[in-house]
Amino acid sequence: MSAAKAACKKCDSEVRVEALPGVTGNEGGVTVVFTKLPVLACARGHRQFVNREFPVKLLDQLSRSVQLPSAKAKGLLVKRHYCGACGAELASESASRTYGSDVNLSGVEPFRVDLTVPVYACPSCSREQVRSLDEVSRYVPAAMARAFQNAEIPPG
Repeated sequence: MSAAKAACKKCDSEVRVEALPGVTGNEGGVTVVFTKLPVLACARGHRQFVNREFPVKLLDQLSRSVQLPSAKAKGLLVKRHYCGACGAELASESASRTYGSDVNLSGVEPFRVDLTVPVYACPSCSREQVRSLDEVSRYVPAAMARAFQNAEIPPG
């Protein structure tokens, strides 16, 4: 969808592409920050995605471009987490680390996504890693949705 041919979904006025400087959302200890997030905006300040597929394509690119080091979980009822590099049991205390990626989606200007997640240090080799990629993967879409809500970009 071209911004020149698009109309505001709320008021039907003309829209233009706008880059939002900092859009943040968090869920379950995962924080997503978009820098220069492209949106379509009208003169009244209504916002919408640059196209219908934008959130899905963005999530797909994030899953491919942001590589998080991860631990291995063992146990049926009570999971214990072990270093993905050396196998030692991870420390129970976490710190936060930010992993970033530049996003290049067809039809929009490049922008940046930073993903801040809890990481756990290995007491043996000092490698920092997330306990579970599945856990992070559950929270990223919800954190993105909160970011879009905070920026007043309605779904769809």
